[in-house]
Amino acid sequence: MIWRTTRLILVNEFRLLLHDHAALFMMFLAPVAIIAVAGFSLGNLYGVHPDRGGYLVALLDQDHGVVASTIRGALSHSPGIRVRPVASLAQARQLIINDERAPLALVIPAGTSATFAAGGKPAIELYIDPLKRLQAAAIQAQLAQIGRNLQIAAQARAQHQIDLRSAALRRRLEQLTADARATSIRADAYVRELKAAQKQARRRAQGAIRLQLSAVRTQTQTAIDRSVAQIKNTLASELSARQGAIDALTQYLRALQRSQAQFQSWLDRLKQLAGSHAGQIPPPPIWPAAPNAAQLAILSAPMKVPINAPVLPSVDDSFKLPVPHVKMPSPPPQAPALSDLVPANATLPGTVGWDTRPLISGLQVNSFDQYVPGFGITFLLIDMLWGVGVGLIDEREWGTLQRLRAGGAPVTGLMLGKLSARLLIGTFQMAVLFAVGRLLFGISLGHNPAMLLMPAAAIAFAAGAFGLLIACVARSRDAVLPIGSVAAMAMSAIGGCWWPLGFEPAWMRAVAMWMPTTWTMRAFNDLMIRGLPAPSALVPSAFTFALGLGYLIIGLLGAVRFYD
Repeated sequence: MIWRTTRLILVNEFRLLLHDHAALFMMFLAPVAIIAVAGFSLGNLYGVHPDRGGYLVALLDQDHGVVASTIRGALSHSPGIRVRPVASLAQARQLIINDERAPLALVIPAGTSATFAAGGKPAIELYIDPLKRLQAAAIQAQLAQIGRNLQIAAQARAQHQIDLRSAALRRRLEQLTADARATSIRADAYVRELKAAQKQARRRAQGAIRLQLSAVRTQTQTAIDRSVAQIKNTLASELSARQGAIDALTQYLRALQRSQAQFQSWLDRLKQLAGSHAGQIPPPPIWPAAPNAAQLAILSAPMKVPINAPVLPSVDDSFKLPVPHVKMPSPPPQAPALSDLVPANATLPGTVGWDTRPLISGLQVNSFDQYVPGFGITFLLIDMLWGVGVGLIDEREWGTLQRLRAGGAPVTGLMLGKLSARLLIGTFQMAVLFAVGRLLFGISLGHNPAMLLMPAAAIAFAAGAFGLLIACVARSRDAVLPIGSVAAMAMSAIGGCWWPLGFEPAWMRAVAMWMPTTWTMRAFNDLMIRGLPAPSALVPSAFTFALGLGYLIIGLLGAVRFYD
């Protein structure tokens, strides 16, 4: 009995499930729809089914050098990245704001290549849209790899140049060594030859000197002999002049000797006759005449013998020592300067740095700036689904609409009144969420917080119209919740409430352009995150209101047929 009851209940549950379309929808179609939306949206982030269009990188090249061309070429060949040159930073900002696939701008300052080649650390500027930080992170990873590859390639080229110059230097040094060795050999030979030549020159010089000295000696001896003969002649002439005086003096002395003898005899005789016969003393002898004064002067005068210096022979000035011929060795090659031996431009390249900057200066990015409006829109859609879609079905089942219709109230007026109330409620709900986000999470409200009410009112209007549309399509309470919830979550995901639109493929971004969530998030992001002026929210709010108006028209047509 138990098993039969269990089998019957089991079969009945499956039968009920097969007839419960809403349950089947929530069990199978709703998860598949949400998973598909998330998978397609985040596929680019995880590298699955990358968008053919790829990310767009605005490139402002102010360097026009090797680094810029290398980075541009590497980005052009990177899958999923397209490079678009821009003329100014303002043009790059405009491109990033308008194109969901452009997360950042790349600015290569002037002199980057020169600084990199000189071993410096040039900084390449990255201007990142705070709304597209995750997309930018993926590109930044590729840029970092490009920078590393650039450095590795540059270092490889520099190392190759250093190797080439080192090889040339080694060959140069080997050649210089060989030249020095050959020069040393020639110098040794020159020294030996010079020594031999010196010995030969010494022998020749000594012989020539001996011959010259012999000739000088002979000539000198001849001159001396001639001078001596002249002196002899002069002495002979002088002596002959004095010889007369000497002879006269000699005669005088002889005569004086004789007179002396005579005087002695006289004296002896005088002695004999002295005495009483003094008168009989004979007269003294006559002395000889003395030499005259001239003769005595000549005899006493000093003898002046002129001694003339001999005329020495003159030395031949033309005498030259024979210089031996010695072959000079060839000069060695000129030694290179030190700067020639050191390889030029051997500086290793530097590293490329990335200077990350916000797209708009002065912004303080807060993750809640994205999450508060995004999830606020999601819950606004769900609340409108409950307030409008489920409320209309409940009022129809309760008979409220029939009683209003019986009182003469038109269906269109009923729907517009209900939507007007929900418009005010939805706008107030968004204002409260922004106030809480400001107090709790410090979100930015932009330069004009009051301007946030315009996109908030537009999405509240579109969400209410969307709830009316779901109520006309589902037509039952059990169908409104699953269909409406899946539609609201898909609209939020595709419209950029949960993640940036840049993650989504091109076809999904095209679909997102027909969703009010897309334009509302653009208005909120421009005002809150990008800090753009208030008029920037006018166009997105107008698109949101236009889409809501379309939903309203379709919903009113369905309501007239279904609730009349």
